[in-house]
Amino acid sequence: MVLDLGCGTGRNAAALASFGYYVVAADLSIGMLKSLRKRFSQLGMAEVRCDALHLPFREGVFDAVALVAVIHHIRGKGNRLRGMAEVRRVTKCGGRVLVTAWSILQTRFLRRGIGIISSPLSGGELGDLIVPWGKKGGRFYHLFTKRELEETVRRSGFRIIKSYGERIRGRLPENWVVLAEKV
Repeated sequence: MVLDLGCGTGRNAAALASFGYYVVAADLSIGMLKSLRKRFSQLGMAEVRCDALHLPFREGVFDAVALVAVIHHIRGKGNRLRGMAEVRRVTKCGGRVLVTAWSILQTRFLRRGIGIISSPLSGGELGDLIVPWGKKGGRFYHLFTKRELEETVRRSGFRIIKSYGERIRGRLPENWVVLAEKV
């Protein structure tokens, strides 16, 4: 049983379901869950609307949890650790977790370096950024260093199996990817 936490419109949840996993697709956004239902209703995934900081699941119920492009939307180091503690709580001992987050090294954000660097001076953290998001204004992101993401995963009680940068365009990693196991 796999939890796709922050499933969005369901691309990753659908891929997991197509491999034969029982998937629980969870997201805070009703709109995203409606889109998932419309696109992938034939796959029979469970859908749950919830907040990553307060998961409505029993302890140790999931064999694996995917947090693809989720943790970087959680404001504040304490909240990110609380979210990862919730993920640990619902993951079986020996279960796996996949965490991806945007890298602070992305070329498109290096131009905005002053805003990223000044975040702590305005009450935020190094790496906090508001990215324009359609007509809704801006969307919060916390851009991670590889070390910071690894530290967050480790401090949450996971053993890192693999960690790497993902390059999509250009030379610098745009995403950090961590695969870990609950110990």
